[in-house]
Amino acid sequence: MTQYNNVTIDPTVTNGSQLAANINSFRAASLTMHSGVERPAYATGGTMWISTASKPWKLFVFDGAADVAIGEVDPDGHGFLSAGGTGFTNDLMTAGDAADARNKLGAYARNGGTLTGFVRVLFDGATLASFQASGQNDARIEFRSNNGTNSYVEVGQRSNGDGFIWSRGREYSFGSDGRFSNGSWNIYTDGNIGGSVWGNWGSNDAFTAISNRIESRASAYANSRAAAGARVQHDSGTYEIGTVQTTGNTVDCPDGMFITGLRCQNYDWAVREIYVRAKYARNQ
Repeated sequence: MTQYNNVTIDPTVTNGSQLAANINSFRAASLTMHSGVERPAYATGGTMWISTASKPWKLFVFDGAADVAIGEVDPDGHGFLSAGGTGFTNDLMTAGDAADARNKLGAYARNGGTLTGFVRVLFDGATLASFQASGQNDARIEFRSNNGTNSYVEVGQRSNGDGFIWSRGREYSFGSDGRFSNGSWNIYTDGNIGGSVWGNWGSNDAFTAISNRIESRASAYANSRAAAGARVQHDSGTYEIGTVQTTGNTVDCPDGMFITGLRCQNYDWAVREIYVRAKYARNQ
């Protein structure tokens, strides 16, 4: 216990030795913040003192009627915990500097820095976690590797409300109007697809281009066919497909041919054959 007897120094009766003893006693009490197992009897309103009755020590300020706890001092671990505080406040009060405090709290500086390990974002109930940009700027997260130019991917939202994925020099945009695009092609909300390749069929959107293609092919097919009721024509070339003999036999036209005439020999009655002549048929 480092407290002192509250004495009144009277210059008419206190000699030098007594004065020195009183001053030394007061100095020891001041240097130890009037520590002891109980509040010093001479305490007045505003006196700060340390209770050493147990560990950790208790730091109090006497308000004139009662002791108000300020905090705890750990003489073994050399730490301080403010009254009503937590381990976080203790970390802040014992940190050597701002960076040390952030490290103790597991915090991250607002102006950036380096995180080691995994970062996990959670949400509680219906409250979703979000990444937001201040002001009228894009909000985005960047994923970067170390293998050269444009070797990173960004995911975020443009200031105009469009969502996007940016990868190796190409942006894929999720428009606020429901359209999906990469700048060269579009997928629209009605399912239609747009792109320059469809221009080969007369339009840069798939629905119109395919409709044009179907119509042109259907017209070409129809134009290559004879109209209803048209007469069948024969192809070029005449073929003799067999002879009809007086002794009896059968001659049939192959598929796609029809009989166009007959031929007989008039110089050899002994043969008695008639040649059947045929041509291939076509629609026009």
